[in-house]
Amino acid sequence: MSNSHEDVVRIASGGLVQIEMYQQALGDAGIESRVVGDDLEGSLGSALQNSIELYVKQADFVRAEKLLEGVEAEKQSREKR
Repeated sequence: MSNSHEDVVRIASGGLVQIEMYQQALGDAGIESRVVGDDLEGSLGSALQNSIELYVKQADFVRAEKLLEGVEAEKQSREKR
């Protein structure tokens, strides 16, 4: 994600594995994102659970939100099997 002054919004927060999964899904769909807080996870371990945040450009928010809802629905479907 460029360092321009584009509006960015938080789309998700959670643990490292979950946020990395979301970021991969967004990237696969061509949506640029940025993870914030992953450096804290490495240095502080589980002291700050669910402290990692994922940001996207405001213009991509609706599309990204729908995509992540689909990722969660698929995950829940697999867990029920």
